[in-house]
Amino acid sequence: MPQTAPLALGVMTSLHGAPREMFAKVRELGFETCQLSSPPESYLVGPDAARLTAEFKAAYEESGVTITAVFVMWSGHIWNLFGGPRTIGLVPADKRGARVVRAIRISNWARQVGIDALTSHIGFIPEDPADAAYPPFIETMQALVDYFLDNGQTFAFETGQETAQTLVRTIQDIGRAPHVGINLDPANLLLYGKSVPLEVADLVAPYVFNTHCKDGKAPRPGQGLGEEYPLGEGDVDIRALIPALYERGFRGPLTIEREISGDQQVADIRRAKALLEEIRERLLAGG
Repeated sequence: MPQTAPLALGVMTSLHGAPREMFAKVRELGFETCQLSSPPESYLVGPDAARLTAEFKAAYEESGVTITAVFVMWSGHIWNLFGGPRTIGLVPADKRGARVVRAIRISNWARQVGIDALTSHIGFIPEDPADAAYPPFIETMQALVDYFLDNGQTFAFETGQETAQTLVRTIQDIGRAPHVGINLDPANLLLYGKSVPLEVADLVAPYVFNTHCKDGKAPRPGQGLGEEYPLGEGDVDIRALIPALYERGFRGPLTIEREISGDQQVADIRRAKALLEEIRERLLAGG
């Protein structure tokens, strides 16, 4: 992952329209880093891919923004506890082949434009390592991570569909540390009802490369997914979590994600930025 200032503030963004406009919006919000969602398919394959990629690279180099990771996204996901196990990530064996190919294409594209970190939701990893689905999944991840390494890239699991304990065990079983780690989205730990962020800070901190600073609450009984909230208004307790990670050595980016759209999204991002600036300044000042 690129070198940034300690606890650099960033925002999750997507490439819709001209790359220069995307970077301008990031700078307008006051950020110097961002995470980028997967580029459109036209940037990866087809007659316009080389031209679009060259235009993106030029805009990126001129922007003054550092992309700290590209998020590898696949289609067909059902983002909840009910449909998720059979649809999300690389755990479902019937989805794995085509998705590995797409991940490789995104890795190659990221290398072309100068991005050295990838992240993604990988799915509902079996909690039982004796599950028959687990060994072939680990073999796939080892091969994929080796490909990323050949492209000079790290990989981070975004938290969500697995417990923190299962995720750390998986990283250890892949055996590619320190090139494999965690993109810590504490809200997702709650939204899927898998872990309480503060309770697992000590366990995950050594593996955290990046963050999605997002808030939420756990699902109620029978509810397929919890509810996202503006940062500081859910049950993540970001005011305690960031210092807990910092005390355990984390200095990576604080990347805001707010999964709504429109004016309210911008307003919530601005408030989240102000909150994180307050936390960051206190920590860097030694308070």
